[in-house]
Amino acid sequence: MVDSFKLLIEPKRIFGFIMTLGLASLFFYLLPQRPFEGQDLNGQWYSVLPPIMAVTCALFFRNLVVALLSAFLTGTVLTYGFNPFTALPQAIDTFLLENLRNSFNIFIFVFLFALVGMIHVTYRSGGIHGLAEKLIVVARGRRSTKLATFFAGLIIFFDDYSNTVVVGSTMRNLTDRWRISREKLAYIVDSTTAPVAGLAMLSTWIAFEVYLFSQMSQAVGLQEGGYAIFIKSVPFRFYCWGTLMFLIINSLSGRDYGPMYHAEKRAFDTGQVLREGAVLIASEKNEILEPEKGQRRLARNAALPIIWVIGSIFTGILLVGRYRMLNEAVPFSFGSLTHWREAFGYATNPLYGESGSMLILAIAALTGGLLAILVASSSRVLTPKKALKAYWQAFPTLWMAAFILIMAWGMKEICTTGLHTDKYLFSLLGDRLPVWTLPLLTFCIASGMAFATGTSFGTMGILIPVLLPLAYSLGAYDGETNLYFWLTSAAILDGAIFGDHCSPISDTTVLSSIASGCDHIDHVSTQIVYALSVMVMTAITGYLSIGMGFPLWTFFLLFPLLTIAVLLIFGKKVAN
Repeated sequence: MVDSFKLLIEPKRIFGFIMTLGLASLFFYLLPQRPFEGQDLNGQWYSVLPPIMAVTCALFFRNLVVALLSAFLTGTVLTYGFNPFTALPQAIDTFLLENLRNSFNIFIFVFLFALVGMIHVTYRSGGIHGLAEKLIVVARGRRSTKLATFFAGLIIFFDDYSNTVVVGSTMRNLTDRWRISREKLAYIVDSTTAPVAGLAMLSTWIAFEVYLFSQMSQAVGLQEGGYAIFIKSVPFRFYCWGTLMFLIINSLSGRDYGPMYHAEKRAFDTGQVLREGAVLIASEKNEILEPEKGQRRLARNAALPIIWVIGSIFTGILLVGRYRMLNEAVPFSFGSLTHWREAFGYATNPLYGESGSMLILAIAALTGGLLAILVASSSRVLTPKKALKAYWQAFPTLWMAAFILIMAWGMKEICTTGLHTDKYLFSLLGDRLPVWTLPLLTFCIASGMAFATGTSFGTMGILIPVLLPLAYSLGAYDGETNLYFWLTSAAILDGAIFGDHCSPISDTTVLSSIASGCDHIDHVSTQIVYALSVMVMTAITGYLSIGMGFPLWTFFLLFPLLTIAVLLIFGKKVAN
């Protein structure tokens, strides 16, 4: 607490914070707005101040509570005025309490608390330790451990939330063993959640995307349906493909740069996987959770609950989707992959309620926790009382996580319903553009919008209904291949992924910090350098190059070569 206060009053940090905030504000103030004809774009330049405040405050003062509170108060004043007696009650009700009335958000809390409780039981029972010992066969060093974590993230391809929490929690012991920093673990976990879920043919993301594409397709009169548009956009998802390629090359080379290099160097040289003074969102109490001396460490005590959670989420989504299909007289066959895809769409379609698949995730986590208690008790490594105690000990550690998620959701509301940050960023694009520049500019605007608002679904929901009709009117759908239309479709989804991947107020970024046991600011500050690197490289080798007429295969050749060059020039090996 004393160290945090010292950072807040340090003159150099205060000066840097004021200068950065001022320059960023001036930059957006000077940017010209070019509103679309017939569009109500009432966002103003100062609508970006709350997210800028959150990011700069977090990076300079390294205090997420102060950063989020400052951003919230800034948004409150800009939305409702300077009178605290009228502004604060309205802001708390509209931006915070409204989120707690949302069933989707409530189920996120249930899922998070229940899954962390399950992980606590598997840790206390020695299951996580036993699983780590089994994985040593595959992960025999730093490089193979990072790759094992990456491939574990690929397995849970159908949902980003469960992917984040399961992979981060289970691989933490193994990465600690090989002196891999928690920052690197959080980066790997975060980089195999949204990108993988975004590319997967079956995922909880698809329903929302297909729904938006379908609505737009009907409005414009395209011959392709929503799912066809999604499929045709997949080859052009350059940020998702680039993130995965960058991560593999980075892990194989053992080279890092920027803040990530310093984190990895610290961990390897000193064994300190966490920075001294790091503050965890969910506090670790390993002295309480560590298995007792001489206790058997059975991998099945962790493997069975984890497999149950993964399997029940997948099966639950499939069966709910099948039920809804049959209810609407839509045929379903377990032997048809197309029908499986449709079932995932029906299960997660927002037309059936806001909670969507989140209820299935919550139920899977709750039953997984029960199974973890039963398995630990039946194997006689823990008594039922000790297993239950380990489960309940998870809840006090998550108060900070709950606060950050609520405030992050509040920031999204401030930026959308309050100040219309999304509409302001959208107005920077304009409607008088050469069609070949549209994919690149769309990618940049979608990235900025998702980063500022912290919501990928919100970004998609705003840009798909407006930008794709614009692309159609500009001639992007003309020609044999309709190339620019698919590029623009992919650019919207990719930009939304970028924001979900590295925005400090994105829920998956927060969950990655929780699951990996990493200081949230450390996670954001180390990851953002790599995320921006991938963003710039994909913009050049993907959206710009392919938009200018280069064949698609040039991206999959040029991006890895450029990544290798960047790592060789700027990167250093941590372990020789």
